[in-house]
Amino acid sequence: MVVTVNYRLGVFGGLALPGLRGSGAFGLQDQRAALTWVRDNARAFGGDPGNVTVAGVSFGASAVAGHLTSPASKGLFHRAVMASGEAVMDMPAGAMGPGVPGYPWYVWRTGREMEDITTEMTSTLGCRDRRPRRTLACLRALPVETILKVPHIMNAFQAFGYGNATLPELPPKALRAGRFHRVPVLSGATLDEHRTFVGMTYDAVGRTFTEADYGRALRTAFGRRFAKRVRAEYPTAAFPSPALAWATVITDRMWARGTWDQHEALARHVPVYAYEFADRDAPMFLPLAGDFDFGAFHAGDIPYLFEDETAEPRFTPAQRRLSATMSGYWAAFARTGTPDAGALPAWPPYRPGPGAGRPYATHTPYTQSLAPHRIGPVDYYREHNLAFWRREG
Repeated sequence: MVVTVNYRLGVFGGLALPGLRGSGAFGLQDQRAALTWVRDNARAFGGDPGNVTVAGVSFGASAVAGHLTSPASKGLFHRAVMASGEAVMDMPAGAMGPGVPGYPWYVWRTGREMEDITTEMTSTLGCRDRRPRRTLACLRALPVETILKVPHIMNAFQAFGYGNATLPELPPKALRAGRFHRVPVLSGATLDEHRTFVGMTYDAVGRTFTEADYGRALRTAFGRRFAKRVRAEYPTAAFPSPALAWATVITDRMWARGTWDQHEALARHVPVYAYEFADRDAPMFLPLAGDFDFGAFHAGDIPYLFEDETAEPRFTPAQRRLSATMSGYWAAFARTGTPDAGALPAWPPYRPGPGAGRPYATHTPYTQSLAPHRIGPVDYYREHNLAFWRREG
């Protein structure tokens, strides 16, 4: 059986005020309540409360990481799936668009940071008061429509606060220290994660990302000196366009490095099955008019796992076979804790490297590449130039 849940998002899930219990983590609390309901009621629907898989994609995958490290979620699930997760990912300045600041962690904020976001985003609503209770009472009295009119008020809270009962410590720190629930994990990313965000900001919406834009983006993200080294490593001449060069830089630096570090931390303690979705002809399901090669874009693997009325009718026969194989892997993992089942191509577990920071000259942890005409191992470390990014920091 499959259970999908609604939970509070944006300002409703992340609002934080001094003295407000649970501040900054209401969304995770909603999810935990749903998991508790599943435990208590699964049998009535033919389910097994002792075999629960929690799964998420993108921000949802970060939520799964939150539950992995949350003491309050212990025992509520027995497998975890994280697709395009951001659990140990940082964010260089400008990576998500011009003017977007950098953060040491993509989705995690301290309680004080969540309170500061609340103050900034609600300042125009006329509810600011030195007494948090009055601020909260004022906000609660406002119509939801009024709150939603504040620009960016939903995206600004695309984060989880830690330092509370739900997340007592920073999840990346907990993962690296082995302080998380011992359940098998299926985790991965797409080959071209960041093309989604570059395309949606530039070429796919009619604004060409130029050579000059590339230079400015590199300097903003890495500083003038390091930007020169990155540009030498990723020259625009090696790519069809400056936009694809920039997308590759951030895919490798932010997404792939974060995914690799996540797998290394997890696999030292639990079985991990790592994958990379690599169908560069995956149907784009967003209504974008511009001409841009999205490749194997962020969340492009999801229609292959769950029915999608926009993407699925455009599948080729090979893509339909890939979809069936991927669905088989995921179902087997949910059932047994391993994706190996029947006639599916073998998928060995990920084995971590010899130690933090050491080169992978003689050992390549197993990552399963998922593409229409090839399912098998990929050297994820080499493919995403992680030797360069680990060397340069």
